[in-house]
Amino acid sequence: MKETNHPTNMDSKTQEQCFLETGFIHPVFVKNNHGIRYAIFYKNRWNNNKCEKVFQKTVGRLLEDDSIELGRRFLAEYPALKDCKAKLVGRKVRLFGGVACPLPPLVPNAEQRKAFLDELDRDTRLSAGASYVLWEIAKQNHLQADLEAVFGKDRAAYLLSLAIFFAADPGAVASEFEIYSAQTWLPCTPTTSQHVSDLFEQVSNPEIMSFLRKRLLYSQLETKGDVYWSFDTTSISSYSETIRKVAYGYSKENSELPQLNLGLIVSEYSGEPLYYKVLEGSLRLALRQMLADAADLGSSQVNLVMDRAFSSPTLLDRLYEQNLGFICGSKTNLNYCKSVLSSFEPQLRFAGVDTFLEEFGVQAKTSSTTWSYRDPATGYLETRPLYIHVYLDPARAATENESLLRQIKKVQDKLAEKIALKDSDKDLIKRFFIKSSQGWSYSPKKWENKAHSLGLFVLVSNTVGSANEALRIYRQRDIIEKNFNNLKERCSGRRMRCRERALEGKVFVLFLSLILLMNLKMRFTLAKRTEAKLDASSKYLPNDTPDFLRMMGAVDVTSRKSDEENSFYWALIPKKLRATMEALKIAVPPRFIT
Repeated sequence: MKETNHPTNMDSKTQEQCFLETGFIHPVFVKNNHGIRYAIFYKNRWNNNKCEKVFQKTVGRLLEDDSIELGRRFLAEYPALKDCKAKLVGRKVRLFGGVACPLPPLVPNAEQRKAFLDELDRDTRLSAGASYVLWEIAKQNHLQADLEAVFGKDRAAYLLSLAIFFAADPGAVASEFEIYSAQTWLPCTPTTSQHVSDLFEQVSNPEIMSFLRKRLLYSQLETKGDVYWSFDTTSISSYSETIRKVAYGYSKENSELPQLNLGLIVSEYSGEPLYYKVLEGSLRLALRQMLADAADLGSSQVNLVMDRAFSSPTLLDRLYEQNLGFICGSKTNLNYCKSVLSSFEPQLRFAGVDTFLEEFGVQAKTSSTTWSYRDPATGYLETRPLYIHVYLDPARAATENESLLRQIKKVQDKLAEKIALKDSDKDLIKRFFIKSSQGWSYSPKKWENKAHSLGLFVLVSNTVGSANEALRIYRQRDIIEKNFNNLKERCSGRRMRCRERALEGKVFVLFLSLILLMNLKMRFTLAKRTEAKLDASSKYLPNDTPDFLRMMGAVDVTSRKSDEENSFYWALIPKKLRATMEALKIAVPPRFIT
């Protein structure tokens, strides 16, 4: 029989190299010496039906958590292992950190993955259902191809695997990926926490920008007709005070923690995030930073959909300068809106069917005017069209009217009874009360001025002249709020825990996981719309993506090894899940894999 090239058949130098390449010392047994346990590396051989000891070497002391403190004599014989950490796994000692790697660095990745699968013991099970679904989505929406084009196959496999990890496991921490990767069917091989940190630090800004260009281009090619992208910003709290881009400021969630400001562009067609930027400075500068990048990314043929925080005249100038279309909510106190509002408000209050938008239950009128700006290329003053759409929502006006009157009445009662006021009460006093020698009293004139604006809202656009179409497109921008919610609740993006060098890489991986989740979420939405058109409620579709991923996470792939072959087979996927995968346009995997 041909003798295998086992590490115990070699001299110390060759053994040391084998340990570093495989990441394991084996075989070992545990010896208990007066209550202290030691891991022993050994070799035995059979001679005339008798087992003889060839050698035994004490690897080190075994601690309570199965980690091993490498002994001095062992390190003297194998000095290259001095920077490694070790842990007992079955009859093997696994090495971490330093120059050790869990598998030989084979290229291409397919060979590396095969080496990992060959190492699995008989009947080893890997969780595969959830990771398979997200992996298939990455293939179908061109995400994997774009990653490989920018980062190469090996790094792309790890980045995609990390994105799958964060998407499939809400609240996941990057340090847990080491265990997850060893127990899950992924594009990459198992790796260490240190390798994950190194990977985050190696992701460079030019690589990110190159990847984002590809995603923007893919979105433009995929979209039929006009392209509409929603833009907004959010803040993410951080426990770090050393990251340069993290600072204290206004936060809706936790004002006691410093925050990281993030800008996001989302396709209203697919619902997927297309572009992001970690912002420096205040949120008022966010759009300027994004527009500077957008000019470089060749995105001049799109329309941005934004809320009223970005409706200042200065920012509208920048949108015209970049030749970008926009539909933007507008503050009612801006000069370019005041005259239109004062003219349209009384008309809309008593308007009839001619200005009624049945789809939204509102009254609407549009003013067509021009906007003057200076062309940065020529320096000349240019004029372009601007459409100001004014809407009156009667239901909203009634709700606002009742709510405000109740709040004013409470403040009035507090003033009469001389009860301490809250900060919100003081704001109402400034808006609806006047001060005299007898104290604060309610002002009917101030209320009358406010009552004129109840239920009114304004949209401005340089491309959409129809009030109905502008509102329809603007209402779809709630998809960006769903993106922010999924980023924080489903992709571990609520708190940022990392070093500054790893910040860009960590945010990039969270962005990738958000792409996967939102694609899956939109597939559910489309599947339910198809159901509604067919007027048949499916008993197979789960309520949402978390339920589906949780159920798929229980589906395993099991190794089946023998002397003749090495194959893997899927656990039986229940009929309900197979029907759901079919509705989501995700192919059911073949039962056996060789």
